[in-house]
Amino acid sequence: MTLEILSTGDEVLLGDIVDTNSAWLCRQLMQLGLGVHAVSAVGDDIDDICRVVKAVAGRAELCIVTGGLGPTSDDVTAAGCARAAGTELERHAQALASMAGFFRRRGWELGPDNEKQAMLPKGADMLENCHGTAPGFKLAVSNCVFYCLPGVPSEMKKMFKDRVLPELVEKTGGRNALCIRRLMVFGLAESEVGRRVAGFEQAYPKIRLGFRAVFPMIEVKLVKSVKEASKDVAEEQMATAVTWVADRLDHRVISFEGLTLEQEVGRLLRAAGQTLSVAESCTGGLISHLITDVPGSSDYFLFTGVTYANSVKTGVLGVAEDILIAHGAVHEETAKQMAAGARRAGGSDWAVATTGIAGPSGGTADKPVGTVCVGVAGPDRLTARRFVLDAGSREKNKHLFAAAALEMLRRALAG
Repeated sequence: MTLEILSTGDEVLLGDIVDTNSAWLCRQLMQLGLGVHAVSAVGDDIDDICRVVKAVAGRAELCIVTGGLGPTSDDVTAAGCARAAGTELERHAQALASMAGFFRRRGWELGPDNEKQAMLPKGADMLENCHGTAPGFKLAVSNCVFYCLPGVPSEMKKMFKDRVLPELVEKTGGRNALCIRRLMVFGLAESEVGRRVAGFEQAYPKIRLGFRAVFPMIEVKLVKSVKEASKDVAEEQMATAVTWVADRLDHRVISFEGLTLEQEVGRLLRAAGQTLSVAESCTGGLISHLITDVPGSSDYFLFTGVTYANSVKTGVLGVAEDILIAHGAVHEETAKQMAAGARRAGGSDWAVATTGIAGPSGGTADKPVGTVCVGVAGPDRLTARRFVLDAGSREKNKHLFAAAALEMLRRALAG
């Protein structure tokens, strides 16, 4: 099946938004074993949309379109598709009824602007939108079927899963499904990861190996096509291949399920029924931001303190003044006392702390830019380590510092 994705909207072409919809759709389709042959974008112009839709219809069997189904004058995807199909827009009774029900349930008034969204190409099948006001639609243009979905990511994802995905599964019969494993690696450059797993293709010729840099981590992806009759065999081969890769990457694999460091830390804390506090200096709240970006983090995250000034390190966290006088703010002993103070302040099982020099200035011969000290306090330990991790910019250094702290905490949690 030749399949394409088309994103509509001037905001995509102008760079005002990042087209995350297409990336998400590509991942979903890959799970079905359906490779996307092309991803394109077009602005909010009826003639341009018509031209691109006709071109796609001439080379693809299926296309998923996102965006341009809203109530404003620049939402013209339906009109462009209708023109490409050689038809016109008509008021779709089912679409209007669906919208009226959505508005009524929320106590809103359905106005003329919103009624525009019920104007669909003649002959199109309506796709109900349970999470928004814009109905989608399914339309054949030449020999290509177009699924037109809203541009709002939450609405698009729901409509794809409810209406598009079941039809695609029925079309493929599950025969193209893929077995995919994602290993997340921290502490090795992409080139070093590739060097360590050289020879994989010869050992496992029927499994594809890929790499993706997700700074400061590397994702290693293993992909194998699965036929229903050989599903168990494919799973067994994949398990052996994952072990082969993991053995060569040693302890650098932080997750075998594609989880980030903050997700893996959260998983370990939740599994143990334990809690966490954080004290940050050089990372400025970044660790706390990463942790709380994980849904459900309120189950285990209790307290954070961005203690930049030495006076706050002593006053809030209880870092001893003689430690700061003797060693300075950037030192393992300071990091240990910061972690202990955060654990005490939050009343948590664990705490992690960072203090360092993110740059671009502030470094010395003894403590160059990129120096960070990480402290971890737990039920049975109080420890700290010093790292020098200079990635060349303040922003990247902060992300490296945060990752180093989360990795040190992850290892402590994992024993």
